[in-house]
Amino acid sequence: MALPAHITGPAGPISFAHAQPGLTRAHVPIPVEAQVETFLADDGVELVLTRRRRLSRPAASRAVVVAPGLFTHREVPEHQALAERLVEIADVYTLDVRGHGASGGAFTWGVREPEDVATLARRLRHQYERVGGVGFSFGGYHVGTAAARFQAFDAVAMVATPRSFFIVDRHFLLRGIVRSIRAVRNRHSTLRRFSMIPPHGARRPTAAQIVSRIAPAPLLIAHGTGDRLLGTHHARELFARAVEPKSLLLVEGGSHAEGMMLAHAEQLARPLTSFLDRHL
Repeated sequence: MALPAHITGPAGPISFAHAQPGLTRAHVPIPVEAQVETFLADDGVELVLTRRRRLSRPAASRAVVVAPGLFTHREVPEHQALAERLVEIADVYTLDVRGHGASGGAFTWGVREPEDVATLARRLRHQYERVGGVGFSFGGYHVGTAAARFQAFDAVAMVATPRSFFIVDRHFLLRGIVRSIRAVRNRHSTLRRFSMIPPHGARRPTAAQIVSRIAPAPLLIAHGTGDRLLGTHHARELFARAVEPKSLLLVEGGSHAEGMMLAHAEQLARPLTSFLDRHL
């Protein structure tokens, strides 16, 4: 049985009762147009994204940028399902970060990726009045840092984001990678190229260090209580360090990051869509 998710915010805990996956209250897909686009990062690297828009809606005034996590990309089933939910309220741009999917360049472990996300958001503002950002795991770091450093977004959601880069307890680059090897092998062309270590001399603050600077943009921090790679203490610490307006969503039994879109899609997608709809 699907358990309720809980959001904690300025008004205290708010319960969301959700349908069980696959039952009659589940989401009904709407007609969506998907288009692959490219843009150049500030250093000339070509990045690839998929733009999804609702066919039955006139030109949207809102956009959401989605940054997938490490070892995943914009066209995995989890991100296709998420985009089809978010497109109810905005046009959705799901990005292959550098070194992943079809994008060029090498993954730099959070050094250049936040700048790429901010560049995309800045360019979207020529077309949209409001732009939100959603990031999963390491992608949450990219989105959060883009918001903190460049004021890139009007609303931010960080899902299963690690509080720091070197965590021995359930560290996503140690035990997490070992547990993810099989999934990575089954995802062709996911991670194309990466730097073994961040570029020399690069400044890379942790999520715990930047999260307080995301305000005044509203922030949603989400985490699955069944996450075997990163415990919920990561989300709780980020939430404690963040500045209002902020909310904490704990998805009962939810797995790591975008993996929640497989078994706990409604418990994540409904409050996430509601948060963005309210603040964009």
